Amino acid sequence: MKIGIIDSNRNCYVTDPDIERRIIGETANVTLYQAASADALPDDVRDCDGLISWHLVPLDAAFIGSLRRCRGIVRAAVGFDNIDLEAARRHGIAVANVPDYGTDEVADHALAMALSLLRRLVRGHEVVARGSWDWREVGSLPRLRELHVGIVGCGRIGMAVALRFKAFGCRVSIFDPYLRSGTEKSIGVERLETLDQLLCAVDLISIHTPLTDETRHLIGAREMRMLEGKYLVNTARGPIVDGDALCSALANDALKGVALDVYEDETKPIPQIMQGRHDVLLSPHVAFYSEAALPELRAKAAQIASELATHGWHRNVL
Repeated sequence: MKIGIIDSNRNCYVTDPDIERRIIGETANVTLYQAASADALPDDVRDCDGLISWHLVPLDAAFIGSLRRCRGIVRAAVGFDNIDLEAARRHGIAVANVPDYGTDEVADHALAMALSLLRRLVRGHEVVARGSWDWREVGSLPRLRELHVGIVGCGRIGMAVALRFKAFGCRVSIFDPYLRSGTEKSIGVERLETLDQLLCAVDLISIHTPLTDETRHLIGAREMRMLEGKYLVNTARGPIVDGDALCSALANDALKGVALDVYEDETKPIPQIMQGRHDVLLSPHVAFYSEAALPELRAKAAQIASELATHGWHRNVL
């Protein structure tokens, strides 16, 4: 058998498929493909029995329809929005993700970005770096224990973030229409029934939903108005937040602070309005990463790909 790894030729995640070859062993040959898009991949990728997909190369319906013997595709991540699931379903190709890696890393990163915004750490660094010790130059700082935090999407990561904010004494509310009733009681948070209720009630929101047709631009111009004077943190997927609406809100100084690890279009430079601001904190889609998390992700993706190619099934099939 043959298993292919599809990664980008820029900002790649895999340079040597040594982990994947070790996990898959003699079950299949492993080949790494790096390209800017699916159209640029060589033809022999279509003869793979299984594929491991990294997010910067979207696998659309045309590409999936061209696969000659693929039994399964593994998205090497939690999110799977770069794969056309309906096309895969039509062609009988199982698609799985890796939902059980990196929960701590993303939750820690979301909390770190929020704390940096709230305590204005970057501003404080700049004040001292230019030779001043005047604490008043940092600006106003809220008391963490008095903060009301809203979590949008309370799956594995959202729940981990909620528990971290609770440890700081924050009041935590969640919105997730797919969460089983009573789950909020098990972690000691408040559940609100609508997104509008959450946005109006809290001081800071942290986004942890997958990117779907339902959640694309979930935070748009209307929602930005509800967030006026509040903080927004997004470590989930960029297009959940409408980029134009966000830029407009920043231009009007409507938000108290914004922290982003993900962006609507990560192939382009960020908009100028986000650059050089004390109320905007940016990181390069790194929330998933630690020295332990990336090898764990690659190993788990390889194991799932091997099982899909061999048996056509794994418990993580979407």
